[in-house]
Amino acid sequence: MQGQVIQFPGLDALLWGIVATLQYYSLPAMALSIAAIGIALVMSGDDIDRKSRLKHWIFNILFGGLFVFGATTLANILKGFLSSH
Repeated sequence: MQGQVIQFPGLDALLWGIVATLQYYSLPAMALSIAAIGIALVMSGDDIDRKSRLKHWIFNILFGGLFVFGATTLANILKGFLSSH
């Protein structure tokens, strides 16, 4: 049995496909994670250490989302800058 060869028109198309796939699957995962952490944060009561850890996790998820979704904007800026020179 032979496998299919992955074909793409160019490196740009491959990279944009990877970024789009990451964005597609990371958004629901981030939303569910933040919702679950938010519920845990509300239920943590007076436990300051737990609240601090949960807030740190929310910050990490948001920072990761900024990285994943900002990659497209950064790539467009770099592509525009490099193609103009």
